[in-house]
Amino acid sequence: MDFFEQQHRARRRTWLMLLLFVLAVAAIVAAFDLVCAIVYIWLFDVQILYSSSLLQQVPRSVYAWSTLGTLLVIGWGTASRLYQLSGGGVAVADLIGARHVKRDEPAERRLLNVVEEMALASGITVPLVFVMDDQHAINAFAAGYSPNEATVIVTRGALEQLNRDELQGVVAHEFSHILNGDMRLNIHLVGVIAGIVMIGSIGAFLMTGIRDGDDLRRAGTDIRVFLLGLLLWLIGSIGVLAGRLIKAVISREREFLADASAVQFTRNPDGIGGALFKIGRRGSTIAQRHAEELSHMCIGAPVNDYFEFAWFHDHPPLDDRIERLLGPGAKRLLGERMARAETAALAARGSPVVSEFVSPLYAPRAAAPAASLVESIGNPSSAHLDHARGILDAIPAEIRAAVGSEKGAEAALFALLLGEGELRKAQLALIGERSGAEVPAQSARFADALKPLGARARLPVLELVTPTLKRLPGPERDALLETIKAVIEADRKITLGEFVLLTLCRTPAVKYRGVDAVATEAAVVLSLLAHSGKGGMAAFDKGMAALGAAGGVLRSPAELNIGAVESALNELNLLAPLKKPLFIKACVATAMADDKLTLAEGELLRAICAALDSPLPPILETMEAVA
Repeated sequence: MDFFEQQHRARRRTWLMLLLFVLAVAAIVAAFDLVCAIVYIWLFDVQILYSSSLLQQVPRSVYAWSTLGTLLVIGWGTASRLYQLSGGGVAVADLIGARHVKRDEPAERRLLNVVEEMALASGITVPLVFVMDDQHAINAFAAGYSPNEATVIVTRGALEQLNRDELQGVVAHEFSHILNGDMRLNIHLVGVIAGIVMIGSIGAFLMTGIRDGDDLRRAGTDIRVFLLGLLLWLIGSIGVLAGRLIKAVISREREFLADASAVQFTRNPDGIGGALFKIGRRGSTIAQRHAEELSHMCIGAPVNDYFEFAWFHDHPPLDDRIERLLGPGAKRLLGERMARAETAALAARGSPVVSEFVSPLYAPRAAAPAASLVESIGNPSSAHLDHARGILDAIPAEIRAAVGSEKGAEAALFALLLGEGELRKAQLALIGERSGAEVPAQSARFADALKPLGARARLPVLELVTPTLKRLPGPERDALLETIKAVIEADRKITLGEFVLLTLCRTPAVKYRGVDAVATEAAVVLSLLAHSGKGGMAAFDKGMAALGAAGGVLRSPAELNIGAVESALNELNLLAPLKKPLFIKACVATAMADDKLTLAEGELLRAICAALDSPLPPILETMEAVA
C-alpha cells in the first residue's frame, strides 16, 4: 500500500473515530440522564416510583438540562485538550515534561544521528527530538500534525538499553507513523478521549475532596459529595471503556504496519525485533500521569493492561509482533543471543547485528528507477538510508555540531546562500544587520567548508538546521525569513536552488476532490518545471497530458514569481490524498520529458512534494547540478 493510500485510510479512520466518539457520548448521556431522573424522583416526587412508566413521568426539562450539561462537560474536555495540543508534537513533549535532546551526550548524539539519517532518507524535515529523562523503561512515540512538523520522543531507557540497530528500528517504526498519517489522528484521539473521560475525572476529584481551604483529605466527612463523586465516576467508567475500545480499534493494526515498515526502511528485522524483545523483557511502562491518554502513540504499552479482553488492548501482543517480523521461534533465538552477549553489551553497542533469520519478504531489492519516483514517496529504502548516511558523514563535523545552536543553525543556513566577491560582502552585511558580527563570519567559514560538496549538500544541510530554527519564537522566525529573502535578492535575481531553499524554509484540510479544480495552479507549477529543465512547451504538454488536462497555458518565466508559485502550491496542497499522485506524476513527466533528471530538477521535485506534505526520498539517479 502506497503513501497516498495510507493518507486516505488515515482520514477514513478519523471518521471511524468520530463515529465511535458519538456512540460513546450517547451512552454517557443516556447513563447520566438515567441518574438525574432517579435523583429527581428521590428528591422531589417519590410517588413516581409507583407509576407504570416512571421515567416518562420525569419532566423533560430534567433530561434536557442533564443532556446539555453532559455535552458541555465532554465538549469542554475535548476542546481544551485539543487547544492545549494545538502546537503539535512540541506541545505533547511539553505535556509530559520531555527535554530537547542535545549533542553533548554520546547516547543523545547517537539518537540524533539515527533520526537525521532516517529523515534525509525519507525526504522530510528532521523532526525535533526529545527525551523523557525520568523514564527508564523502553518506549518511544512520534507526535505532530504533518510529516514536516513532527517530533520524536524517547525514554531514557530506550537511549541506554538499546544498541544502535535496535534504536534505528524503533526510530524507523516511528517514522512509519509520521509518513502514514497516524500522528494527526493520534492527537485528535487524545482530545476525544479527554472529553469522554472528563465526567469520570470530575467524579474522582469529588471522591478525593478538597475542603477547609488548602487541606486535602478524603470526602468521607461529606457523604453526599462522596456519593455524587462515586456516581459520576461510575458513569465516567463508560468513557474509560469506550476510550480503550476506540484506541484499540484505531491503533492495533497500525502497530503491525509500523513494525513491517521499520524492516522495509532498514532491511534489518533484527533491529526492530530486538527492540521489541527488550521491551517485553525490561518493560515499557511509563510512570507519568498522561501515560494512559498517550498510550496509543507509544511503540510499547506504557500502562499495564488490566482488561482481560484483547478488544481493550491498544497494542497487539509483543510475541505476535516479533513472530510476524522474524518467524516462529524468533523469541527464543533472540533470548539466547542476548544472553550470550549480555557481558559484552557495552562494548558491542552500536555494532552491526548479523541476522540469523531473514524473511524472504524483506530480501533486498534493486533501486527503483527515476520513473518510479511517485512510488518512493513515503517509502524510503535501505539505499536511501545508505545515501543519507554517506551525505551526513561528508558534512564537516564543525557544521554538524553547530546546527544544534540557534546562531550556528542560522550561520549554516546563510552559508547555503552566499555568493562570491562583492555579492558575498553585501550578503554578509545584510546578515550582520540582523545577527551581529558572529553569524556572518561563521557563515563565510561554513560556505567555504561546504563548497567542495557542491549543490548536493544543500538540502541535507537545510534539513539539519530546520529542527533548531523551529524552536525560534514566531516573530523571530518571521524576521529570519525576511533576512533570507533579502540575502537571496541581493543580486536582484532568484536562482532555482534559492527558490527551493526558500520554499522549504516556509514551514490542511481537503478542499479539492479532483485535479480539474486546481488545473490553473497545476499549470503554474508545471510551467516552472518546464522552464527549469529547458524543455519548454514540449515538456509542459507532456505534464498536462499526464495530468489529463487539455488546453493549459504555459506561463512565461516573468510570470513565475515566488508569490505566484507559492499560491499555487498552497492550493494544490488542499487536494485529497488520493489525487496528489496524479499531479506528482505530471510533475515527473514534465521534468523527465528529455528522459533525464538533473540535480536542480530533482531538488525542485522534492520541494514541490514537501509543499504537498508528500515526502520524497533523495533522488539517487539525478545527474549534473544546474545553477
